[in-house]
Amino acid sequence: MTSEANTVPGSATPAGNGLTLRAQVREALRTGILRGDWRTHERLPSENELIERHGVSRITVRQALADLAGDGLIVRVQGKGSFVAPAPVRQELSRLQGLSEALGGQGREVLTRVLSLGRAGLPARAAQALGLPAGTPCVELQTLRFADGQPLSLNGIWIEPTVGDTLDEAALAQTDLLTIYESALNLRVTRAAVDIGAALATARQRKLLGLGEPAAVLRVERTVFTTDDRPLHFEASTYRPEAFSYRLELAR
Repeated sequence: MTSEANTVPGSATPAGNGLTLRAQVREALRTGILRGDWRTHERLPSENELIERHGVSRITVRQALADLAGDGLIVRVQGKGSFVAPAPVRQELSRLQGLSEALGGQGREVLTRVLSLGRAGLPARAAQALGLPAGTPCVELQTLRFADGQPLSLNGIWIEPTVGDTLDEAALAQTDLLTIYESALNLRVTRAAVDIGAALATARQRKLLGLGEPAAVLRVERTVFTTDDRPLHFEASTYRPEAFSYRLELAR
């Protein structure tokens, strides 16, 4: 690590500057991160080290770290510590793209881990989106996706069975589903309906995405359509909120 002369990386600003202790620790760490004292994915000093360095209580250190995590500057991993967060993944809403397709042009590495692929009954929300009765047999795909080696999203996808039964697990680990539709199955993807909101992570989501408790997540639901406005699949994705953002440019 490098730092400015006579400056301890991430050291607190002098007392008497009008900032609370919490703010002093937070802003000292923020300055160090932005200055490059710690690289992306590098671990910050431990809570004990920060307590000794700044002469503050553990609760003050934890509050400062929580502030930085809320700002998306660090990622806190339970049992491992706090790490400098990469720049968030950003996907444009002006085009219908798969994640690998969208991020490949940004120089980001996307990895897909297929958790499960098989027949299942449609849950109520997916059934509503696909215009089918709840419990209708479909193909359910569960994946965990990574960006630059870090967990990004947990995804459940419910696919119309005549299409889903043709899917190959190995191909799904390598290629976006939209690309498979068009390149391998000769299906034209015409549009998608997208709903975006916030939610509290479930225990399973926290475990797979490496989140603490409690944790807020970004929830994205998307229904993809083909020719004649026929729904192909419904997907529900849970994203780490500090790691992902959508961008939409509007004109008036």
